[in-house]
Amino acid sequence: MFRGIHFAIFTVWALIATAMSPAAPRAAQPVSAGAGVEVVATAADGVRVHGQAWFAGLGDDAPLILLFHQARSNGRGEYGPLVGWLNAAGFRVVAWDQRSGGGHYGSRNRTVADLGGRATDYCAAWPDLEAALDYARRTWHPHRLAVWGSSYSGALVFRLAAEHGDAINALVAFSPAFGNWTRACVPDRPWTRLRMPAHAFWPESEYAYASVRRLGEEMRAAGVAVTVVPNGIHGSSMLVDERTGHDMSAARATVVSWLK
Repeated sequence: MFRGIHFAIFTVWALIATAMSPAAPRAAQPVSAGAGVEVVATAADGVRVHGQAWFAGLGDDAPLILLFHQARSNGRGEYGPLVGWLNAAGFRVVAWDQRSGGGHYGSRNRTVADLGGRATDYCAAWPDLEAALDYARRTWHPHRLAVWGSSYSGALVFRLAAEHGDAINALVAFSPAFGNWTRACVPDRPWTRLRMPAHAFWPESEYAYASVRRLGEEMRAAGVAVTVVPNGIHGSSMLVDERTGHDMSAARATVVSWLK
């Protein structure tokens, strides 16, 4: 993508953001959508990557979604309000704590805590996504697997899907943040290298920027579905009523319908 567009996307995102590893032990089977079950993957550099799995009694044939959070956040905090909805729709889910994160939306980023409470930059979290994918494949052997990113991880999942197309069946990204902070670890125009369906979502307020619209148009031209969400906010929280102050059931229905 043109350098100017990259810079513009980064600028928009920054303003909004401001407001293969060793085999891990087999995890316990998540059985409810309550507290879930903690799982731990090991990244290629030895960092322990914590996740929370909610399977709600769904069988091994149920699709599995790997959820990755936005800046300064964590899996349980960002995705807690969405877990029951996804389970009820028939999806097993695992929400991961990347090493670039914190306590945004409540809860604690356990991966960052293991590193002494020092969050890294966004690109440093790349091994965490690969570790999560590898762990899921080795532990649960899913027949169908989707990756889901939010903001900076929304950019990273495009690379993950481009490089691991044999393992990933679908990609969804909310406010994917391509720009200066992810340029060093995300190849140019990764959506042109996908071998699976992909869907990008932006809130209407972000899509009003010409640079974001150009990005969406580039993705559409490459076959990526693009949805603009009225009343949405940045990242996956655009699906959460309490965070937007609006009924987001239509947006959630679009996500589930597309995933199914």
